[in-house]
Amino acid sequence: MVAVVLALLPRAASAQDPGAGPNAHHEAARIIAAELAMQDASTRLEALAAEKPSGLAESVRHELAVSAATYRFRQAARLEELRVYELGGYASVESAVVPLLPSGMRGSLHDSISALHSLFILAGIDEYYLVNVHFTHAYFDAAPLSSLRSFYLEAQRRYGVDASYLASINFIESNFGRVNGPSTAGAMGPMQFLPGTWNNYGQGGNVMDPHDSILAAARYL
Repeated sequence: MVAVVLALLPRAASAQDPGAGPNAHHEAARIIAAELAMQDASTRLEALAAEKPSGLAESVRHELAVSAATYRFRQAARLEELRVYELGGYASVESAVVPLLPSGMRGSLHDSISALHSLFILAGIDEYYLVNVHFTHAYFDAAPLSSLRSFYLEAQRRYGVDASYLASINFIESNFGRVNGPSTAGAMGPMQFLPGTWNNYGQGGNVMDPHDSILAAARYL
């Protein structure tokens, strides 16, 4: 895949209309590079998880190595997310970038951009390039993806609310639990419940707990 990245890089810089969208080859190269960085970081973390450090010095070294690999993964994920938002603003660039990517990446990228467009439309935005995204929340504040998925599916089984709908609400309300409030209206938790509504649907759970909050949202709906 490294060869693909190098092949996508432009041979020379050229002037570009500031009103035009981003360069397709640049975007594809950056997306692939971010994917490679995440794969490398994941491999490193798996190897570190299998290690059993002995002694204080080895434990400190191991902890620092885990922190470094975790940071590299988060940084690459943030860079790829930025590229997805960038492409989400320019349909013509998206259509030019997707064919430049390895086949295994095309479907997920297209799905991510389509999901963004759906969210923009729900917010009343039909000119996607006007969206100005701010990356201000820590990546590690959300529950693990596997846990969130299991909570959505449990709520779907128990209350008949589609898991994707619950995931969308979780994203819109709190960025998957990264911004748990209180809001200006006093709403709290991953699904942003007002105190009175939580009393009615929380069934004695913890409003800040993603499992309790997601199930309560399904009950409410």
